[in-house]
Amino acid sequence: MSSCIYCIDNDIVKKLATFQLFDNTLKLFDASYEQVNILETAKYKFEKDWKNLEAGKRQKTEDRVINYKQVLYLTRTLENISEADIDQEIFIQLSSIENIDQGEAIITSHAIKLIQKNKSTQIFTGDKRFIKALAKVNLPIIQQSLSNRLWCLEQLVLKNIQAYGFETIRDLIVPVRECDTQIKAVFGSGLQSASDNSLATLKDSIQKLREEAGNLLNTYN
Repeated sequence: MSSCIYCIDNDIVKKLATFQLFDNTLKLFDASYEQVNILETAKYKFEKDWKNLEAGKRQKTEDRVINYKQVLYLTRTLENISEADIDQEIFIQLSSIENIDQGEAIITSHAIKLIQKNKSTQIFTGDKRFIKALAKVNLPIIQQSLSNRLWCLEQLVLKNIQAYGFETIRDLIVPVRECDTQIKAVFGSGLQSASDNSLATLKDSIQKLREEAGNLLNTYN
């Protein structure tokens, strides 16, 4: 899969960086930083979030566990998606759809444009509402271009577990599991979480999403 280009949303950057799994995940896909595309606005968003946290304006536990140092390093390093890189017609149509925000519309329209040149382009997203909304969009090019190209956070965590071992990944995620509701449920017993229970919860989450994702979600589970 080394020829793939990966369009990654803010949520995936934030959570994989916090889980200390960003670089490990890229290795699993034989990918380098140069093959990863993120939103041009990501660094500004996370800089603002970090400043607000430092000023005491963000008090949620999920905010306090985010590894902003690593997140900012990544958003300042990875390739940016600019307006010139997107299919404007598709972007405009997607921007008008409920549960698809502007950033997601940019990433999707960029990926579709890339696919015309690189058939192996993939999208990593942490937003299930976006996947479900995209599956309902009545644009043939969505289903045609993005079939099996979307990866959710749970799939990426599962892929890490299967590659590096359950206990290794559990021990990385548990101290910061508050940053994601579903992942917190997967490791509900903290460092005492058992492989069988956690994997069952993880795979169940993927399957439930697949039922609403049409043909968009990658077949990996």
